[in-house]
Amino acid sequence: MKANLVIRKYINDPVYGGIPLTDLEVQLLDTPIFQRLRGLKQLAFTNYVFPGADHSRFSHSLGVLFIMGLMTDFLKQNFNLSQDDVVKLRTAALLHDIGHYPLSHLGESVYGFIEDSKNADTLIPDAEDSQLTNGNKLYQLASYHSKTAHHEHLGAYIVENNTEIKTLLENHELNPVEISSIFTGQVGSSNNLYSQLLHSSLDADRLDYLLRDSYQTGVKYGLVDLQYLIRLLMIIKDPKTKQRLLVCNKKGQHVAEHFLMSRYFHYSQVIHHKTNSAFEGLVKCLYIKLLQKHKFLFNNLAEIHQNVNEQTFLNFKDSFLEYALETYDKTTDDEDYHVLYEMFKKRIRPKVVFELKDIYETEPSPQFTILKWILKNEPEKIHDCIGHERWGYNIAPITLEKVHAQYPINYESNDHEEALRDAIKLYDLKEDSISYLGADKLSIIGKLSNYRSEFIRIYIFEKDINDERCKLIYERINRLLQS
Repeated sequence: MKANLVIRKYINDPVYGGIPLTDLEVQLLDTPIFQRLRGLKQLAFTNYVFPGADHSRFSHSLGVLFIMGLMTDFLKQNFNLSQDDVVKLRTAALLHDIGHYPLSHLGESVYGFIEDSKNADTLIPDAEDSQLTNGNKLYQLASYHSKTAHHEHLGAYIVENNTEIKTLLENHELNPVEISSIFTGQVGSSNNLYSQLLHSSLDADRLDYLLRDSYQTGVKYGLVDLQYLIRLLMIIKDPKTKQRLLVCNKKGQHVAEHFLMSRYFHYSQVIHHKTNSAFEGLVKCLYIKLLQKHKFLFNNLAEIHQNVNEQTFLNFKDSFLEYALETYDKTTDDEDYHVLYEMFKKRIRPKVVFELKDIYETEPSPQFTILKWILKNEPEKIHDCIGHERWGYNIAPITLEKVHAQYPINYESNDHEEALRDAIKLYDLKEDSISYLGADKLSIIGKLSNYRSEFIRIYIFEKDINDERCKLIYERINRLLQS
């Protein structure tokens, strides 16, 4: 039975109103493995700062489907996008986050740590004091970031191997491998258009999380002119590759610029809010310790893969993790774990004792460079300034666009293929020419995207710390950077 676009039902949504669903989409939605997404918070601990930010990956997935529907409806009516294209893109949009971990990106980073540790131990089997063993310092756990266990790749594995999802797709004459390759971006080398609509700087995923996160947090940074932005979309043929390209009409480039600026402020003011970042570092320590001691449902990526068709996989969500964290606290003699868990349970925020921010074009300030180097290569110096083991740090770079005015654009080279594919493209109807928004000399993004915004925060995991102690630590770190 070939999938069609006949609408079977609507689901009410606080952001968009009614979200229409086809028969296939309803069937996918009703699968237990998709319903699991109700138990995964979109923004982890951002609700500690913005109490309304309790929305789930389930509602986000519906929102991405809705925006993909708006995009493909417009492109189908005005640029001959086929019905098969629309069905595939809508299906990929709905399934794009089916591989998320408990606590979303935080969980992704934790399982990445476990995989990287396993690989390191394999390479250095006799290293008794390896930095990637159970004896890690807390700052190494709290600060670790890895994409080794990326949720998109786990999602692709689920779509291609979960019997129920795979069977539903095949029964509607859809190829699970093709659907998964759309949301991972791997289809990009053969189908730019598909990747651009769901895996680029301007895609349905980013549009929904900006609008939905803005609505749920009450913060207005993420607002964009969605309807006008969609009316600017065009499909043209790339004169060099002959592939279909998604472009924005150049006359409305200010709308795309506003979208990128909104995303920048959303990340700097919401995603990387100091309270959110500090609690993520704290819980990352607990989470990793739990997996290292094999006290959770699945303790590595291989175990997850082995269970995507099992009933136990449906418990792979936030509430089960929180229960496991509490249970382990009652049995372990790990004093660090007890302190961290109490802070988590009582919502005692780790205190930021030192912070540096910089915006630079080519390289950061000497002070910023020195601190980053010390944290990565000689963290014991920071440990001496703080005076105990329980601390962590967060380094977060934020950029506006992947391609900017100084970017080495070479259409004959594949060196930057992915970045070039992902970047927002403009089409000038008068000149019949394609350009990159970030490389446009008359674009404010073209000026600002040459710059990189980055911050470093050092925080300590201590239940009771006074301002005098924080001031002393700050002065010690500052003197270290001046020496």
